[in-house]
Amino acid sequence: MARALTIIATIAAAGLFGWAVPLERLFGAFQPLMVALSIMVAAVFIRLNRGMPTLEWKSLEPTDRKGLTAAIVRLSKEYGWIIAIIAVTLVAIVSLSVIGSETAATWNVWVRRIVSGALGGALGLCSARMGYVVWRDIDIVRLQKRLIDGVADKEEGDRQAALANEKVMEFKSANVRRVPVEKPKAWGE
Repeated sequence: MARALTIIATIAAAGLFGWAVPLERLFGAFQPLMVALSIMVAAVFIRLNRGMPTLEWKSLEPTDRKGLTAAIVRLSKEYGWIIAIIAVTLVAIVSLSVIGSETAATWNVWVRRIVSGALGGALGLCSARMGYVVWRDIDIVRLQKRLIDGVADKEEGDRQAALANEKVMEFKSANVRRVPVEKPKAWGE
């Protein structure tokens, strides 16, 4: 689903930029775009720096633990691709900045539209991937919550079972015996 939304966002951005945004106008937006893309790549680098969560790994079920670690490794690889996509977009913007708007104005109108569309598509892809970063982080946090809550519930259940066994042992060690119970009598008897 996320992949389909990314493709749709990228194609829509490319189409809109190629159709409605002249390349000459984009040159004025290059500096803020470079700042925004730099912030995006910095955010992904920060996310990559987190690594594995600090949990008491021995208390987790092996299948849950392996699922969590595999998900984090997959996520880290995806973050590497996102960094590459943003880096390519940044290189394209810097290259166009070096070429300059005067030179780009001499290009064929279709070339300018294609370049504008490609740049818009790349920006749409970068934005969609950043949304994916947020979504995946929330997904990993939910998985961690489920595992941590499961361990806590298991520990509480074990504690309650031990407490119940202790109380049963106390009752047994008290040598409690049955006492014959007489039938109730009426008040007047």
